[in-house]
Amino acid sequence: MDQFKQLVNEAKNGNKEAFKEIFEGLNKRLFSYAFSRTLNRDDALDIVQETFIELWDSLEKFKYRSNEEFQGFVFTLAKRKLFRFYNTKDKTVPLDEKIIDGAGGYEMEIDNHQYLFNQINSLSPNYQDVLRLRYWSGMTFSEIASFLRVKETTAKVWHHRAIQKLKILLANYETI
Repeated sequence: MDQFKQLVNEAKNGNKEAFKEIFEGLNKRLFSYAFSRTLNRDDALDIVQETFIELWDSLEKFKYRSNEEFQGFVFTLAKRKLFRFYNTKDKTVPLDEKIIDGAGGYEMEIDNHQYLFNQINSLSPNYQDVLRLRYWSGMTFSEIASFLRVKETTAKVWHHRAIQKLKILLANYETI
């Protein structure tokens, strides 16, 4: 089903309502993906906003072929924004951001969450992308394959291998 085909064509012709529907259809998934990479709500929102601005500017040249290809195109724009974000990001972190407020059990949840992100970040970039796109952005394997420009079976294999490696890494973690 090509849910975006008509919207893309209308948005190409300047229809802002059609573009708004595209935004509403992809916004949460893009935010989840950006947040999984930045771990900062404001940075993720900025990246999503910049992605949609670039999408609006790029639609005129985009040739729609399928939903998967369109979504792959949009996520590629977001990935470029993330790349630029990390290349221009200030390399220092203010000390007050490192201080954890002594909130009992909440600290442990943050530690567990951070441990999981650290383990995901230790995987190969392809495995990281598959996990983030699958679980944070809710993409199908077909959509992931289109975004990563691989066959769907390759995306499934990478997902399986990433999960297996993650299970091994997480098995070493003991909760307190």
